[in-house]
Amino acid sequence: MSLLLRYIPLGLLALLLWVLIRRRAYTACPWFFAYVAFGVVAGMARLAARLSIMRNPVIYTGTYWITEAGYDLLGMLVMYEVLRVALGNLTRAWWARLIFPAVLVAGIGMSITRANVVPSRLSGIEFYIAVGEIAVRFVQVFVFAGLVTLVPLLGLKWRQYPFGVATGFGLYATVMLLTTTKFSDFGTRFKLLWGWTSLVAYSVAVLIWIWFFSVPQKAQTPSSELSAPSPGDLKQYKDALRRMR
Repeated sequence: MSLLLRYIPLGLLALLLWVLIRRRAYTACPWFFAYVAFGVVAGMARLAARLSIMRNPVIYTGTYWITEAGYDLLGMLVMYEVLRVALGNLTRAWWARLIFPAVLVAGIGMSITRANVVPSRLSGIEFYIAVGEIAVRFVQVFVFAGLVTLVPLLGLKWRQYPFGVATGFGLYATVMLLTTTKFSDFGTRFKLLWGWTSLVAYSVAVLIWIWFFSVPQKAQTPSSELSAPSPGDLKQYKDALRRMR
């Protein structure tokens, strides 16, 4: 895979960052904005480190794992933000506050279980970063699946910022979990296909985010309280009561 093709997602992320700034989406989704800004900086750092890899390969390895840890942390924070914005006033309920911790524990538990079933070749801090990455992927899939279920139940419009973020992450995480499992099964024979799949999946995720953030939108969140009837509705209720007398 050529260096130009490998960094297509970096160019798309830069375009997405421009769209977010133009739409002032940093006020609605600050953690997602931080994730995208970090992605641009991390991509440029990896590119600079790769260009100098012949001089010192340790530079690229260190840059990769440091930025990967940053992606893990910001990925978790973005998922928390997505649930908080999507659920809106429902987060005031005590049970709603347990949703993200429960999803987080489930993701970490499944990642640790997978690490025990499929022994990793990594060790030390790299192993824990990789486990954290898989945990983030599980959380992203869980959040996406949960929102797909909640949207029709709560009567929300699908093309909202938090749903767009969850859609991109959910599709990418699903593909990566499947391909990572296949890579562990087939080893180096699957490495080239894994690289292309990762490139295409993340590029599609960024394109989804660009599409969702391409137009300004008013935040729409579910309310835990019933709205008051309008004057017209009250008049209809009174007329109906008079006819019943």
